[in-house]
Amino acid sequence: MESLANQMTTGETMTAASGSATTSLQTIDLSALLEPVSTDVALVEEWLNTNLIDDTPFVGELLCQIFQAGGKRLRPAIVLLASRATSNRPPQEFSRLHIILAVLTELIHTASLVHDDVIDSASLRRGKQTVNRRWNDRLAVLLGDLLFAQASICLARIMNPVIVGIYGQVLGDLCAGEIRQMRQQFSTQVDWDAYIHKSFCKTASLFAAGSHSGAILNACSDDLVASLKDYGLNLGICFQIVDDLLDVTGSSEKMGKEAGSDLQSGILTAPALFVLERKDSAAQKLEKLIKDRAVTEPDGAQEALELIRQNGGVEQAIELAAKYGRQAKEGLCRLPSTTYRHSLEGLVDYMLTRTN
Repeated sequence: MESLANQMTTGETMTAASGSATTSLQTIDLSALLEPVSTDVALVEEWLNTNLIDDTPFVGELLCQIFQAGGKRLRPAIVLLASRATSNRPPQEFSRLHIILAVLTELIHTASLVHDDVIDSASLRRGKQTVNRRWNDRLAVLLGDLLFAQASICLARIMNPVIVGIYGQVLGDLCAGEIRQMRQQFSTQVDWDAYIHKSFCKTASLFAAGSHSGAILNACSDDLVASLKDYGLNLGICFQIVDDLLDVTGSSEKMGKEAGSDLQSGILTAPALFVLERKDSAAQKLEKLIKDRAVTEPDGAQEALELIRQNGGVEQAIELAAKYGRQAKEGLCRLPSTTYRHSLEGLVDYMLTRTN
């Protein structure tokens, strides 16, 4: 089977199967999915660049480097789509609080990336030099803290204790996930519960917060709120599994960061875990490369990546991502049929076909 990255790059159909069900997906146009909230996303972009604690030129330059490096703004878009999908107000009366909710979601995400780059000693992010590489680790940590502080101010403006609690838990989850990942480096034990829990903490927790907090602001029923939370949780885990796949199958040029960086750091993800649990000669070779820390060197990392690609790791990880994608769509069943719901459904397909 052709690698995931090659399938998606050429625009060919990617087949993701789980059990007896098979779903064929074509590469999805993200801009078309986000068109229903494009005006709202533009307001989020404006807030990100103007409502700052520190507006000195130097800090402005640093923030410009981060925000202009791009990013798809997936998390704030999910907030906005779910908020509009559950709103009973006319479109023109959309609450300013939902915009602030989307802004703080992106601020938390961006701050966590800045800190992750320090922890990982990363040089590239979205094809641009990281702050820690261009300047130094101390400045990057402080900039991440500044973004978290800005997010806290946004959270206070919403004035909803339930949402404060939700996002407070997200911050705890981010830290817990990073600590858990550090403690599992170069461990070859196959523990799927630990992998999924780490994926929830580092990624899905924020997706889930964004997907259902807008419904809380809209005073929706508990059942609808819970369904949207399930959507975000499953979508976030699907996103993380695909991210882990791209680290194995992707290219540095497309991803904007070093390919194989997780494996070189001793971080074992779904594609590697599927091979390790086979307990055959390929699993033994991969286990030795990891335990001997040969994966920290380019040749060892390349050998390990080839073992994963040639022994079913990619295909099985695709199946796992598709499973969580289907569960995410099931979480939307309580929503009325609108363009916003259709975009939320389309985002699942986009996750399964993205190339970076």
